[in-house]
Amino acid sequence: MDDLKVKALKQAILDLPVELQQELAEELLPLLLTTRAGIKGIDQVLQTLSDEELDVLVERGRSRAKDLPEESVAAVIGEALRAVRAKSRS
Repeated sequence: MDDLKVKALKQAILDLPVELQQELAEELLPLLLTTRAGIKGIDQVLQTLSDEELDVLVERGRSRAKDLPEESVAAVIGEALRAVRAKSRS
């Protein structure tokens, strides 16, 4: 049942005009990134990056996310980095 709701919501979003899609993404993306699924997705992407690429990504995220509280940015980046480093050590 939840899967159907998610698919319907996704389609409703895709049916919106591009401007509204953009506004919705700007408002919801920061919230979604702090969820368990968001962190997991970030973790999967970060596993493929070198340390240098991770450093660039962190700085880019901080410079672009000036409207987000620093605590939110730090929490998302920190959790993702900890997960990647924990996996690389095992």
